[in-house]
Amino acid sequence: MRNCLTILLNIVFKEDLELLYGKGTIVEISKANYCTTTKEFLVDCTLKIGEPELFEQIQVDGLKYLIDESWKFTGSEKPIIKLITSFDVID
Repeated sequence: MRNCLTILLNIVFKEDLELLYGKGTIVEISKANYCTTTKEFLVDCTLKIGEPELFEQIQVDGLKYLIDESWKFTGSEKPIIKLITSFDVID
């Protein structure tokens, strides 16, 4: 699941990701696990931002939307996702 989301976000949705957060922006997925207690998928990721000015306006909402769109391609029937996100600026 982790590799699938990484490929979808960084290759398939690359144009959308760069439009939201600037050229050179990538997402690194650390974990994508199903939590049996809460019955949700937990996605732990790092957003490496190309242009911090764009991030100040859009923040995490854009990333949540892109992950929701990517999730449709995985074939998983559970669309409930919780994000654990950290941010880094690419120099």
